Amino acid sequence: MQGIKFKFTVDALKVCYQIKQVAYEKLTENPCENPSFVFTSPNYFDEHTEDFRLRRVKNSKFDFQILIPSENLKGEFLVFGDLTIKSADDPNFFGKCFIKIDNRRLYEPFALHHEVIEWKKENNNISKNINILEYISNYTKIKQKLRVPAKTFKTQYNTIFFLEEMASRLGLELVSISNLEIAYDSNINFAKIIKKTVSNEKYIPVINQVKYIDIDSRDVINNTSLYYGTTRKRPVNLAYYIKQTKGRLELKCYNKSREIDSISGKKYIYKWLDMEKNVHRMEIKAKREPINSFCKVKKISLSEFLYNLHTGENLSEAFCVWLNRIIHFKKAENPKGRDVTVFDLVRLIKETVK
Repeated sequence: MQGIKFKFTVDALKVCYQIKQVAYEKLTENPCENPSFVFTSPNYFDEHTEDFRLRRVKNSKFDFQILIPSENLKGEFLVFGDLTIKSADDPNFFGKCFIKIDNRRLYEPFALHHEVIEWKKENNNISKNINILEYISNYTKIKQKLRVPAKTFKTQYNTIFFLEEMASRLGLELVSISNLEIAYDSNINFAKIIKKTVSNEKYIPVINQVKYIDIDSRDVINNTSLYYGTTRKRPVNLAYYIKQTKGRLELKCYNKSREIDSISGKKYIYKWLDMEKNVHRMEIKAKREPINSFCKVKKISLSEFLYNLHTGENLSEAFCVWLNRIIHFKKAENPKGRDVTVFDLVRLIKETVK
């Protein structure tokens, strides 16, 4: 158990916005004549640089791909995500639109945000605020002009920090976070730990706020599923799923390395994690209600929570709060004592091995 590695990451993000009437009309009119829209801004050199563009999905009036400039400055663009505008024919969602960030963008590190902050500190004579999108487009030119030495930062930031700027430029107002999936990747097999502890008579599992006290009971644990692969002789690759009623929170524990190597092929995740094998994942999916509840308890706005996701701020705390709501344990010898979390179990196992 020595040498434990771990990392929190946003694995999926879908956000709901209110779209202004003028923006709705502009983006949805004459789809055949307006296959794309380009958004530019003036830069330090009194030129206009392309910050991002919307490319209409073929034969669609309401669906776009959002493209951002590539860092390599060769005029290439990367898919940032998808923008879907709800039709006026849908009374429940009219005036709403959704932005879903592409999974690959969530695993691409950027230290640029940190450098912007440092350059602002060291160049107080600069009158213009740094626009993060045009900053990306003019990365090399700006660095040369400011003559600031390059710095290396260990903290990784992903492209979520583009989101606030884009929403502002598109005339969108934040309504809710429709879907947020936080991944905790480690070399610890959490599915195996949870399964063993649930069947351990020394502990009482509390799953979705229900205590399962009698270890010999044949009552089924609601909304809990175990999945296995299999060889000819035995089951392998345990995955442990727990889902709350109405889908408010959902926990998945599984072998991420196997999923990458055998199913998804998302090798870029290894680079982000700086781990190449034996990656196990706990993944929590949260919908609107638990996210709003967390913000209320923390006394922060939804926009503050959302636009700080790229820094990892609040990620670990939200994850631990939601994980404890889904599953925790009590010691059988003291059922009214403190909660034993999944992370407590990891620490206990590590201390036992030592």
